[in-house]
Amino acid sequence: MSIHPSPDARSRIPRAHVDPIGGAADALVLISLAIAHPLADETVVIVLDAHRRGNVITVVSGTRHVDLSLVLERFCTATSGTAAAALVVATVRPDGATRPGDIDRWLEASALAETFGLSLLEWFVIGPAGPECPRDLIGEPERW
Repeated sequence: MSIHPSPDARSRIPRAHVDPIGGAADALVLISLAIAHPLADETVVIVLDAHRRGNVITVVSGTRHVDLSLVLERFCTATSGTAAAALVVATVRPDGATRPGDIDRWLEASALAETFGLSLLEWFVIGPAGPECPRDLIGEPERW
């Protein structure tokens, strides 16, 4: 799956507070528009409501040595008491995609979100070859 949306995909960009993000393709269109090109170390968090409509997209730059759980804990705390119901996260790694330990990071991040009443729908790890999902490494099904 490419991180660079086609012209057709750009015409279907989900609108904030209006269009649900129905799956990985919708999320990747938004992520592609939010990340730096050329790729840079950063993490993108998309906050979704109960209808899976996006209402906040935040890019945290310089996350090369920052643990995913630390970033998510800040977002989970910040969204507490709001209409947030789910998160989609993308970590950009210009020097490669998944790393050893990413399965544990996925499981920890998922459990952390759950403690705040949120669902972590997906964590994309984006490298030069495109997006990968650590949950695929353990055979976990998509949560969309």
